[in-house]
Amino acid sequence: MAKHIPVFLLCLLYSFGTVIQAQDVESILNKDRRKGFFEDFTKADPFKVSGNFGLNLRSYNATGIENRQAPFIWFLSGQANVKIYKLNIPISALATAQSLTYAHPFHRQSYENRFTRIGASPYYKWIKLHFGHRNMNFSPLTVANHTYLGAGFELNPGKIRLAGFYGRMARTEPQDLSLLQPNLLVFDRTGWGMKVGYGNANHFLDLIVFKAKDAPGKTIPTNLDSVKIFQAENMVTALNGQTMLFKKIKLSMELASSAFSKNAQDPSLTEKNFVHPSFLMQKRTSTTYRYALNAGLQYQISAFSLGANYRRIEPDYRSLGAYFFNDDLDNLTGNAGFGLFKNKVRINGSAGIQRNNLRGTKATQFSRTIGSLDINYLIKSFTFGFNYSNYTSKIDYVLNLNQDSLNAVIVTRQAALNGGYTKVTANKNRHVINANLSMDDVTDDVQEVDISAASKMLNSALNYVFSTKEDTWKISGRVNYNQNELSQILVHRYGLGGGVQREIIPKKWSLGFDINYFNSRGENIDNQTINMRVNSPITISKHHRLDIGLLLLNRAKSNTNSAARNFNEVTGTVNYVFSF
Repeated sequence: MAKHIPVFLLCLLYSFGTVIQAQDVESILNKDRRKGFFEDFTKADPFKVSGNFGLNLRSYNATGIENRQAPFIWFLSGQANVKIYKLNIPISALATAQSLTYAHPFHRQSYENRFTRIGASPYYKWIKLHFGHRNMNFSPLTVANHTYLGAGFELNPGKIRLAGFYGRMARTEPQDLSLLQPNLLVFDRTGWGMKVGYGNANHFLDLIVFKAKDAPGKTIPTNLDSVKIFQAENMVTALNGQTMLFKKIKLSMELASSAFSKNAQDPSLTEKNFVHPSFLMQKRTSTTYRYALNAGLQYQISAFSLGANYRRIEPDYRSLGAYFFNDDLDNLTGNAGFGLFKNKVRINGSAGIQRNNLRGTKATQFSRTIGSLDINYLIKSFTFGFNYSNYTSKIDYVLNLNQDSLNAVIVTRQAALNGGYTKVTANKNRHVINANLSMDDVTDDVQEVDISAASKMLNSALNYVFSTKEDTWKISGRVNYNQNELSQILVHRYGLGGGVQREIIPKKWSLGFDINYFNSRGENIDNQTINMRVNSPITISKHHRLDIGLLLLNRAKSNTNSAARNFNEVTGTVNYVFSF
C-alpha cells in the first residue's frame, strides 16, 4: 500500500490544482471589491460587551486515610464577546491552582501548581484570527483540537479554504521522581500547520501540512529513570475531502502520511521522500514513515440510511497535533438504519471486522468481528430502548518463539434495556420513572484463572422523580444493584438513596439535600458507604449567581477482621458567576 500512496497523492494534488482556477479566485476578490468589504461595517452598535466571569473554590479534607485529592483548588474562568460595530472579538480565560504535596528524601513540602489559559479569536465576515491559547481542527488524522500558545488564521473568501497556525504545543517540564505522582520529562515543543482547500461544507478538498519539533531542554531534570525521553520531531501531510453524489450519497476520505523521528538529534540520512521533503524535515536513523486512511460512504433517504466505513491506522502512526490514536488497527464496518410506524420505532445496526498487526512485526495478532443492534421506541409518555453488541476476537500469540503459537477466542457481549414513563397530572405535577438493566459478559477459552480475561458484570437501577408545576418541590428516590465477577471473584453492591429540593424564594434561592447508601460485599471487600450532599444555588440578581455545596462521605468496614480502614471525607465548594 505504502509505495502507491505518493502516486495517489500526486494525482489528487493535480486534480486539486485543476479545480481552483485563477479566474475563480479573481472573481471572488472582484466581487468583494464591488460590494465593498467594509460597506455595512458601521450598521451596528459601535461598542457592546457581553459574557460572564466565574470563580470556583473547592476544599477537601480526609481523616483515617491520606488525602485522595488536593486540599484546595481554585478556578477562575471568563468568557466575553467584545463587539465593535460588526467586528466580533470572543475572549476566553482560565486560571487554576491546586495545593499539592511532594516528598524529598528528607522532608515534605507543599506548593501550588498553577495552570493558565487565555486567548481571543476576532472575526469579521470571512476573516478569523486566533491569538493566545487556542485550538484548531484541520482533520482527525492531523491537527485535531490540540491546544497551542501562538497565533492562527482562517480565511474563507467564497469557496477558498485557507487556515494556518504557529505556536508552542508543550512547555518544558523537568522530570521529578520525588513527587508522590512522578511526572514525565517534557521538552518545549513548537509546531505549525497549514491548510489549503477549495469547496464548502458539503463539497471540499483540503491539503494539510503539519510540523512539530521539540527544542533542547532548558532545564536539567532533577531525576531520570531507565526510560530515556528524547526530543521528538514529526511531520504530517494529508488530503482530506468530501463530496455529495446525487444529493443523497456522502463520500468522505482522509489520507495521511506521518514522518516521526523519536530522537531529533540522531544523524540525518540523505534518502529523499516525496511526501515529506527534506527542506521541511530531515530523515534520521530513528525516522519512521506511517500511513493512515479514513474513508466512508453514507446513503440517506427519508428514514432509511445505509453506509460503509474503512479505517486503517498503521502501527506507530503519530501526529503531535492530536492527543491520541488507536494505532495498528484495520476496521471495515457497514451500517444500516430505518424507522417504522412513522419513525416511532428506530432500528440501527452495524457489523464489521477488525484486525491488528498490520505489518506482521508483533508476536501477537488478533482478528475481531463486530456487530451491534439498537432499537428505540417512543410513543406518547413511554420510551423503550434496547442495545446489543457482540465482539468476537481471535487472538494468536506466541508463548515461546521456539514453540507453537497458542490460539484464543475472546467473546465480549453487551446488552442493555432501558425504559421510561412520564405522567403529568391535571395540576401539572410531573412523575418520571426510569429503569435500566445492562449486562456485560467476556468469555475466553483460557483455562488458567490467573490469565483469563473472563468477567461478568450486571448493573441495574430504578429511579423516580416527582416535581411540582413550577419546580417548587423536587423529590427523588433510587435503588440499584451491581454485580461484578472477575477471575472467579464475585463482588455485590447494593444501593439506595433519595433527595429533596425546595425552592425557598421562587426563582431566587433553592435548598437541596441528597443521601445515598451503598453496601459492597465480596472477597476482601466488606464495607458500607454513606454520602450526603447539601446544595444551595442562589440567584442574587440578574448578574450575580452563587452556588454553595457540601459533600460528606463515610466509609466503614463491616468485618472487623478486614484490613481496610474506616475513613471520612469532607468536600466543600463555592461557585460564583457574574454575567454582564
